[in-house]
Amino acid sequence: MPASSRHLARALACWLLLAIIAILAGALRETFLRPALGEVWAHRLGTVLVCILFLLVIERFVTRLAPPASPAELWVIGALWLVLTVVFEFVFGHFAMGHSWEALVSAYDPRTGQLWWLVLLTLLLAPPLLGRAHAREAGHTPIERHIEFISEEQAASALDWLADLFRDREVRYAAAGGLAARAWGATRPLVDLDFYVHGEDLDRVEADLSPYVVQPLTELANEYWDLSLIRLEYAGVPLELSVGEGARYREAKTGTWHDACPDFDDCPERELLGTHIRVMNREALLEYKRRVDRAVDRADVAMIERSATRS
Repeated sequence: MPASSRHLARALACWLLLAIIAILAGALRETFLRPALGEVWAHRLGTVLVCILFLLVIERFVTRLAPPASPAELWVIGALWLVLTVVFEFVFGHFAMGHSWEALVSAYDPRTGQLWWLVLLTLLLAPPLLGRAHAREAGHTPIERHIEFISEEQAASALDWLADLFRDREVRYAAAGGLAARAWGATRPLVDLDFYVHGEDLDRVEADLSPYVVQPLTELANEYWDLSLIRLEYAGVPLELSVGEGARYREAKTGTWHDACPDFDDCPERELLGTHIRVMNREALLEYKRRVDRAVDRADVAMIERSATRS
């Protein structure tokens, strides 16, 4: 099942939960708030309560989607919930509760003092707004990150060039990151091509790489990584070659630093985008992604494991 179909199925289940919450909140309003506060204020307070409960549920829903939903998918989910809610409100309100069509329509008119439109606005806007940071971290919002996704054709061309070069110069290497995840069954878009390279072998390809270098060998140290890398650009495709020796990554839960250098002798050859390349061992890739534990890593792990169950 495609990711978008899985997200919609989960969205329908979540909407059913939201509908139950709304019904229970309505019963609570009529039982306790209306006798104490009167019709108008009971309605207003009940509406605010429903919106708060919806926000809590939706926030948990969008941040637990694996793989993370793209901004477009989140807008579709919000629109779907809006339509389902309006249809349910009219059908249930008229045929089950006996409300007239005029009374139901008046609930959508702000001039009457009704706040039901606030619930609809919450359903529409909460998924894309609450899921925005989650989607960005997973690489689904390239414009905000000042990068662009690579087309399959671009990636295949750059991959073919580099694989041939490494093969001809007998360079020990392994595809890493999102590229390695793609080789093991992940499907998210690529923004660059990541590789670990044996440090002793870089000299063999220095002259071949020099026309494409945009950043020479540089130390990278942040909350996730501590390593040295070279950044290239080939036909518009960003590539990062990290020196395997001494490379480390940080485990999110414990703060412990782990050796990131793959065992190059244990890196199998896989076909990806029409090219045979060496990639990180599947278990080693899953281990580091579980430890780094960003949203993009959780998404890759989920897709890789799902791919294994299908094969």
